[in-house]
Amino acid sequence: MKQDLLKALRTHLRGELSRTRRRKNRSPWVIGGLVIAIIAVSYVLHEPKAPPSATPKGAELTCTVKSVYDGDTLTASCPSGEVKVRMFGIDSPEMAQKPWGNTAKQALRGLLPLSDPIRLQVRDQDRYGRTVAQAFVGERDVGLEMVRLGQAVMYEQYNDSPAYRQAQTEAQKARRGVWKESGSQQDPAAWRRLNPR
Repeated sequence: MKQDLLKALRTHLRGELSRTRRRKNRSPWVIGGLVIAIIAVSYVLHEPKAPPSATPKGAELTCTVKSVYDGDTLTASCPSGEVKVRMFGIDSPEMAQKPWGNTAKQALRGLLPLSDPIRLQVRDQDRYGRTVAQAFVGERDVGLEMVRLGQAVMYEQYNDSPAYRQAQTEAQKARRGVWKESGSQQDPAAWRRLNPR
């Protein structure tokens, strides 16, 4: 459908160009307007959009953990329904980064109670439609604990917290988790760029 629309717009533009050549009194604004319309339609059709989130930024939810997908993603059962959560401020190794991905997943599972409530502070929504949130068990920030354990790194592109930076420095010095040996597990974002799905 997208390609049919673009093809129709191109055909229309070609027709307008040939008619403009035949009629010298036509304004160049018509051509400019059509070019802008094509660019706008292309942008709308190709820009990845997440569905609107039912959970507004700043909301605080009390939920239970339904499942843990990896070291920084979980599904929670909340009063409003199931919420797919991307942990705020951290990035853990991907599951394909063996054994690091599975180790991070198990660490997150160990920090999250399966029956007791967790508190989610909603920060944003990512381009995949996941709710980006800090997860707390009691007063403990689970993402900060993952960084402290060396099972995730601080996602510096989105997080500039001094507490997270200090926790990561401590994990590096103690050679915990991903810091035990050098490798791509220390920069999951770079690994994803080199290994697209």
